[in-house]
Amino acid sequence: MSKPKSKRSYWTVEQARAMLEKIERRGIPVKAFAEEQGIGVERLYRWKRRLAPTDAARSSSPSFSEVTIRSSSLTAAIEIELSGGVHLRVTGDARVDDVVAILARIPAR
Repeated sequence: MSKPKSKRSYWTVEQARAMLEKIERRGIPVKAFAEEQGIGVERLYRWKRRLAPTDAARSSSPSFSEVTIRSSSLTAAIEIELSGGVHLRVTGDARVDDVVAILARIPAR
């Protein structure tokens, strides 16, 4: 009796990079991309961690900005003011993943 073939496929580093680049180009949350492609979301996060540059290889160090939180019972909005006059206003039922994806695409100044 022959052994049944495994349905599990393994990615090469090149295949994983291609998938992660596709997510970046599309600009959608990892979870949405995984569901769309029929891929496990954890698989994508593992590859993302595995292929992330090490601290020594990073070209710039993180920068921090002062954040002021204002509370208003009239609106459900978050407004972020970045250097260079860039403003990001998030209203309604925005997901954290979506906001992080937007912020990641704003060029550093």
